[in-house]
Amino acid sequence: MRYSIITPTICRESLLRLFLSIDGQTQSDWEHLVVIDTPHHSLTRDQRKIIESTLIPPRANRSFSYCERKHNNYGHTCRHQAWERAKGDYILYLDDDDYLAHHEALSVLDSVVEAWAVFPVLRHGQLFFNLPPGTARTGTGMFIHKREIGKWPDSNAYEADGLFVEGLLQKYRYQALDCPPLVIQPKSSFGISNAESWYGDKAAKVIGRWELYRHRLKNRIAGSRTK
Repeated sequence: MRYSIITPTICRESLLRLFLSIDGQTQSDWEHLVVIDTPHHSLTRDQRKIIESTLIPPRANRSFSYCERKHNNYGHTCRHQAWERAKGDYILYLDDDDYLAHHEALSVLDSVVEAWAVFPVLRHGQLFFNLPPGTARTGTGMFIHKREIGKWPDSNAYEADGLFVEGLLQKYRYQALDCPPLVIQPKSSFGISNAESWYGDKAAKVIGRWELYRHRLKNRIAGSRTK
């Protein structure tokens, strides 16, 4: 199998839009692992209705599971949990408020041969493709990686995605795809602001700068000790 697509969800209406964008791909060698980010017994009536609406028609390559462990970490535990069940050669992380930009998106990713790759996205209506990738520059829905080279951290840190990418950057060569945006990350879905709010965006940038400084300082200290 080529792709494992992992989606943590709080069962927003936008989930159905994501499903349609995946189901319509011309590249069909994928599985979709959906992790509902709440215990089964805690689902509201509206959340149950949304889940039921996504089951028609049923898809053999889409599975649902529940994140029963209590946490508050932006879906990181869900992604970590789904990695255990992933079978694809490459993993793509798509949040429930994102969706694939066109029917050939996964086919474009077929050109990836390196351990991991980054690609352009349309984020809040603007092209987003910063190189080199790293903290505060690359988040979920902006890269894929071979399953065996990295397990998503079970972390409560907001910036866990950036730190995960930094780890890949230090260990493996990456591929940058020169293509139109493959994923759309809207600012709001169905009138509701998405997770990447203005405050969250600013906070992520500040945190990212701090983590980058801390990482460089750590390397500088380690380098001075070896001299």
